[in-house]
Amino acid sequence: MAHWEGPFDWDTRKEKAKTGHVLYALYGSRHLYGRDVLLYIGKTAAGVGSRLKGHEQWVADEYDTIRFRLASIGRFWDRDDWDDGDRYPKATPSIVNAVESLLIYAHQPAYNSQNVATLERAKGVRVLNTGRMGHLLPEISYLYYEI
Repeated sequence: MAHWEGPFDWDTRKEKAKTGHVLYALYGSRHLYGRDVLLYIGKTAAGVGSRLKGHEQWVADEYDTIRFRLASIGRFWDRDDWDDGDRYPKATPSIVNAVESLLIYAHQPAYNSQNVATLERAKGVRVLNTGRMGHLLPEISYLYYEI
């Protein structure tokens, strides 16, 4: 399960990032798709705050506001079991890679040119997007996209 929080204004990225956040989604404007559309999905092991810093240059060049959402990943047992406090469950790097690959493959964000064809990393994975997930599909599965 990927539990999303946000949307947050770009200027608040340092305050909003928590240790358990391993995924992020950037939203903004595209001439072809309109406003408040999914532009980029990314992952990090080093911390979302430092990873978002790597996007500052192109975000500054955008003509419209960039907003972001953050997600933690964990095994889903039931909604009551999910901890939405200060502690987040930590997912293994292989699970984070698989979830990111599946999200990118399913949603085809405008700025993700890499990892679009790496669906094989998500073999056997099913993702339930919960929380404030924006325009993400509520459920995606490797089996749905497998040819």
